[in-house]
Amino acid sequence: MNRLATSGARRIAVLATALGGLLLASSCSLNGPVTDASAAGPRAAGSAAPAAVPFQRGPLKVGIAAREIVNDYNRDIIAGADTSFRAAGATVTTTNAGGDATKQINNIQTLVNSGVNVLLIELGDPAQLSPVVTQARAKGVVVVTAGVGSTVPGAVTDVGGDEDLMAEMMSRSLLDAMGYRGDLYAFWVPGAPLLETRLRILKAMVADYPQVRLHLQPSDFSPARVQSQMQAVLTANPDKGSIAGVWGAYDQMTSGAVQAIQQADRSEIAVASIDGDRATFPMLYAPNSPFVATVVQNAQLIGTLAAQAALDARDGKPVAPNIFTTA
Repeated sequence: MNRLATSGARRIAVLATALGGLLLASSCSLNGPVTDASAAGPRAAGSAAPAAVPFQRGPLKVGIAAREIVNDYNRDIIAGADTSFRAAGATVTTTNAGGDATKQINNIQTLVNSGVNVLLIELGDPAQLSPVVTQARAKGVVVVTAGVGSTVPGAVTDVGGDEDLMAEMMSRSLLDAMGYRGDLYAFWVPGAPLLETRLRILKAMVADYPQVRLHLQPSDFSPARVQSQMQAVLTANPDKGSIAGVWGAYDQMTSGAVQAIQQADRSEIAVASIDGDRATFPMLYAPNSPFVATVVQNAQLIGTLAAQAALDARDGKPVAPNIFTTA
């Protein structure tokens, strides 16, 4: 993709972002839920957990256990869920683990012990969450997850963006901007389920283009760490054209790489990511920016659908084991 084409893509992104608000407001089916096509069909709510334990009744008391609340993705999921739950007459308590998996587990246990009858878990590792979700379900708590990437045993469903689709869209835009050749550096957080999925798609796509040389850069959730790593990569590759592209697993961490590239005056390097984080839009739209593309997902709709799935399960309605939004 040349720079003229990239500029056009940015204009399309602006339009898509504006439409996103309308789609959310109108619940348009274009950005609606997509159930897991691999499933045998909708299953009875809570069938992954002990069937003998009925869901708790009584006034709706909801706990939202967020792994972190650091960017628009987290905040929008929580906002969408909170609004829907409160509209249904619920009291809602939200906890923030600050990125600490152990603290998130402790927060979940505290919420369950406080008497919540609905639990929404935002982000987390399925294996780590499994024991505490099973315990909550055994007490009759309705459990749904959002952004986990797979359905945790005992949870009604997991709601999230279509990770495969988003990773393909972003990787295709980046490879196109690179002309399908050159050195590509990929930043992600090892062990983070959604980010591992996104990287897996990139690897599969790059395998079809032998002129692309992929360099993996394991990192963490800190944009400052990514910025430092990118500075080291630039120092080791000082000649313009020696780096064709940078792939970042999500916008906030990728912003660190963009800053390093801008400071080094290496705008010939193409950068792409996922999330449509509003805080990074100024980078995306800046003249001659290396940031050429991001994939915008409707995170607030993820929260809305997760809340609706929990309410439906509590009412005995069937819920699909995985629900995806488009991008």
